[in-house]
Amino acid sequence: MQALPIPSSINLADRSGDTLPADKPQVSWKRWAVRILSTAAAIVSAAFALSAIYAGFFTTAAVFGTITVVSTACAISAFSKNSTPSTSSYGIDMTRERLSGQSESTSSIVYSKGYEVVDVLSDGNCFFHAATVQCPDWSAHTLRQRVHEEARQWLYEYEMNRHLNLNEYESCRNPVAEDDLYSYLTKRVDHHGMTGLDAINRNGVWVYTVITPLLARVLRRPVISVNNSGTIRSAADANGFYLNLADNQLKTLDLNALGDFVLLEHINNNHFRGCRKRNLRNSHKSG
Repeated sequence: MQALPIPSSINLADRSGDTLPADKPQVSWKRWAVRILSTAAAIVSAAFALSAIYAGFFTTAAVFGTITVVSTACAISAFSKNSTPSTSSYGIDMTRERLSGQSESTSSIVYSKGYEVVDVLSDGNCFFHAATVQCPDWSAHTLRQRVHEEARQWLYEYEMNRHLNLNEYESCRNPVAEDDLYSYLTKRVDHHGMTGLDAINRNGVWVYTVITPLLARVLRRPVISVNNSGTIRSAADANGFYLNLADNQLKTLDLNALGDFVLLEHINNNHFRGCRKRNLRNSHKSG
């Protein structure tokens, strides 16, 4: 069997979903300006309206009263937008998924195998939140720190053994994919001047799916990353070696044969969702 091809870490299609999504609170200086100006306008116009009423200028009072109402509405709207999303995970509406026309979606495939896709918090840590769906004893924050420690250990091992014959482990390795992971961890790749290793260590900063083997090493479980149409992007066994698969289609993979595994669904190039047994109803921790 051929080793599963792993996309390059610098390919945007392989970026993990830890970018800040549109529904994440992003309060810019422009929004603060709208909030402050509309609130100030409401207060000032209300004061003028009251003064005009006391002075008997009712027409003027009506004008400032209208300004007060409009300014207050603007202030309320500015303060209410982009409210903080819920931190709890929730199952995906399968009826809605089917109506979307994706008969071969990841959600429908895992559902047919006895699992369900679970959405998680969009806070820049969704890669790790999604992993905790099947590992409820972990928090996203703790898992992120452990993956960072594992990345440092992996770098040490890679640099020590890159020119050595690994004997019995040689057949398990994917040198191209390992070189890609090494490049990601050590170079400044689309992380605002940070290396991938530094990005893993920063709460709320997205990471690439190329770190799937590191997550597998920490959790001691096979980890599979797929897109929303059921195509496997990367897969590693419990030892962090890239899995040899017959093909890259999730529908042909026997999930039960993997034992305790972690599946991460990568959607819209900016978010991850988790997966769990359909009869598992215990809430997972949020980091």
